[in-house]
Amino acid sequence: MPNDLLEQVTAKIAALQAHVETLLPGWRGARDPEAVRAMELDVAAAAREMADGIAGAVLRAIAADPVLQAEASLAARSEVSATGRSRRHGGVRSVEVTLLGGSSVSLDVEYQQPNYRSKKRRTKKKTRGKGGAGLFPVLAALGIWFGVTPALAGEVCRQIADSDSVRAGRAALERRGILLSQRKALALLNSFSCRAVDQRRRWMDIIRQCPARVGPLRGKRVVVATDGGRIRQRVPAKAGRRRANGHQRYDAPWVEPKLLVIYVIDDEGKMLQEFRPVYDGTQQDCNAIFDMLEAYLKALGAHEARQLIFVADGAKWIWERTAALAVNLGVASEKVVEVVDKGHAVGTLYKIAEARKGWSTVESAEWIKKARRLLRGGSSSALVAHIHGLAVGRNAKDISSHEDYFARNEKRMQYRTFVKSHIPTGSGAVESAVRRVINMRMKSNAMFWREVNAEGMLLLRAYLKAERFDDLINWSLLAAAPWWRLPSPAGPVAEPATTATHTSMASAAADSMKRRAA
Repeated sequence: MPNDLLEQVTAKIAALQAHVETLLPGWRGARDPEAVRAMELDVAAAAREMADGIAGAVLRAIAADPVLQAEASLAARSEVSATGRSRRHGGVRSVEVTLLGGSSVSLDVEYQQPNYRSKKRRTKKKTRGKGGAGLFPVLAALGIWFGVTPALAGEVCRQIADSDSVRAGRAALERRGILLSQRKALALLNSFSCRAVDQRRRWMDIIRQCPARVGPLRGKRVVVATDGGRIRQRVPAKAGRRRANGHQRYDAPWVEPKLLVIYVIDDEGKMLQEFRPVYDGTQQDCNAIFDMLEAYLKALGAHEARQLIFVADGAKWIWERTAALAVNLGVASEKVVEVVDKGHAVGTLYKIAEARKGWSTVESAEWIKKARRLLRGGSSSALVAHIHGLAVGRNAKDISSHEDYFARNEKRMQYRTFVKSHIPTGSGAVESAVRRVINMRMKSNAMFWREVNAEGMLLLRAYLKAERFDDLINWSLLAAAPWWRLPSPAGPVAEPATTATHTSMASAAADSMKRRAA
């Protein structure tokens, strides 16, 4: 360790010690809960200040490393081979970076500005040309984007996504000494989440075209479920003047974001805790959620699963696509099991009974009792006949639609067989995920979402509730600078790869430095 860096760290520790010695007599005088609470907050604030001081000193030393500067600069210039964008040296600039504790540090790093293909003079409006945006190679290699460190970016996104509003998230961050304005917090959240959505889309396109690979689902019993929620989307009005305050008028139609859940069960049908479930969602159509399912299952090696179990309600858009999904994954048909959620099926029986307006409560209860017995026993054909007997008179049309529901899902309602085979008969996992991911954060009075922001929030919330949030943050930071270190090919559902991709670039940079020295 360089002596100057060690001296800086030692000085920060000594400053904390002097600060504590000054306040210690007052702390010892605490005699009530309020004073003890104030003491704990003072200690935490002092520790944060010291931690930021040490982190800032270490970060300055890392950014000033000439070897790292040369490696990052050479690696960033190699991006032109993959993207067609070239950059040139734009000098050394001073960048303010906010640390995890809320304080800032100034870093002097190289800036690479794009080589614009057109010689036409740029207008006063600051728009990016065909060459793309500029880049700070060292900061990108370290995962520092949008003016904050990786740890702070992760904490801001986590806290705001986990809170019921941006204001509540900022208040929780403020208690930890992280002071961010509403505008800056929102900008960081939206910038990071929107980039992660774009990275996920590119990863999905790649993984779906690649050959199947070995994954953690090999030899496992895999349960797949999908369902939709409801949020209100903010859509600019097609006509009408702006309001007096300058805001544009907008419509707020209800839309159905769709969510997927993938988890593993043991031979007894219980969820395996060793495999963390996979949650994700999108605001796009039915085909989009199944494309997402295909990418995740392929990345996890579902083609080698012992059993692939689809559990969902009776929505036609789901069951019209499951067979094609299994074929695309290369899963044999005898390994695939389709199950209609039993709770939805029972609820439909009650709707049928309610359609018989002339029935008494006793008659309705007797009919439902027999229907449930047939449903539980797996006698689907007998159940359809039991329902068909009611399709007479003025209620025949309503009852016939429910009869069709049971007729087309006959093979998916063999609940006696499913119970014996320890196969789940309910879609409670995805129903719970919809509630925790969508309803508890995105569905509220006077809450309207722009499509791009809703897509980003869905991604963050899904990984947060699946306990994979840190994996998403690490993968996204790696995917933002693939010229430095490639993220895991399994995407955000796997730990990042440990093999650096810039080894050859580093050796080339070292040779170049040796030649310059000579």
